[in-house]
Amino acid sequence: MDERGLIYGADPRAEGLRSGKLKSKRKLRDKRLAKAISVIIILLLWAGLVYGGYYLAWEHLRENREYFTSQVEELKRDNRRMEEEITGALRLFQGELENYRGEIQQIRDEMGMIQEELELTGESIIGTDETRRSIQKRMAELDSQLGGLKEQLRKLEESVRAL
Repeated sequence: MDERGLIYGADPRAEGLRSGKLKSKRKLRDKRLAKAISVIIILLLWAGLVYGGYYLAWEHLRENREYFTSQVEELKRDNRRMEEEITGALRLFQGELENYRGEIQQIRDEMGMIQEELELTGESIIGTDETRRSIQKRMAELDSQLGGLKEQLRKLEESVRAL
């Protein structure tokens, strides 16, 4: 043994064993610490990825909701505008329809009056050729006007049904 070993009462071989055990314990502790740090870093990265994915998905859903909301509002505006146009057209058609019905009734009344006059005058009208022709001409005009009004009335009714 050397002097130091005698003074301190330590065997150099025993010291070497102790320092080797200490070194292996430190290595083992350092390895465990490195593993724990690695696991913590991996968990933090995983949590960051999960949060990032959640955030991106949330933003995507928010953008889609805004887009669909704007589309729905635009469709509502278009529907209201078309409804107003159709309602206005129907009112216009109904007004024209009432006007045509009034004109048809007026023509029928005139034809009825002419018919009455013909019946009252009887034979005296037959004697005057010119008067008879003018009355027949007027009746033909009223008939054609009535036919035209009926055709316009039919077209109006079809257009109202189409709307």
